[in-house]
Amino acid sequence: MKKILLLISVLTFSLNNSLAQEMSKNEVFDVLTMWEGNWKNSAIFEKAVWVPESFTTRGTTKSNLILSNNYLEIMVYNDDKITKNLISYDQSSEKFNRWEFKNDGSNNFWIGEWDMNDKKMTWTFIDFSGAGISGKIIERFDSKNLIKSEIIMKDKEGQSLIIINSTKQKI
Repeated sequence: MKKILLLISVLTFSLNNSLAQEMSKNEVFDVLTMWEGNWKNSAIFEKAVWVPESFTTRGTTKSNLILSNNYLEIMVYNDDKITKNLISYDQSSEKFNRWEFKNDGSNNFWIGEWDMNDKKMTWTFIDFSGAGISGKIIERFDSKNLIKSEIIMKDKEGQSLIIINSTKQKI
């Protein structure tokens, strides 16, 4: 029994270490620069609790590194909606942080994990309200000029609050 527990402990420790994302400053820079530049956006909002009818939006995104290349500032312009995102890498948690601020005064926070092999960032929503809302953003970098994103947020009962599929094409 002790050998089985030891084996489980070793496997768990090994798995946790293999999932860790300790990245050098240069590796973080390489990830952040994948978003950098000017982009043309298109997003399809599917019918969900927060979206009574499906619709499509178009807009632009401008992204650049700031504060000694430690943060990526992303400005998204869609119709009359403006969103500012700040992305950075937190060495202590070995995860990326994403703050999102909207011109209606709302904001939210996400924690990201980078998958180097698939060139994919998976963001997990942090619900500070305690309402039981969960959310994921999956951003796939299909090429240097194309990012595909999928955003899904659900309530504590598992109902889809919002579903968005978007693309960013570099201009």
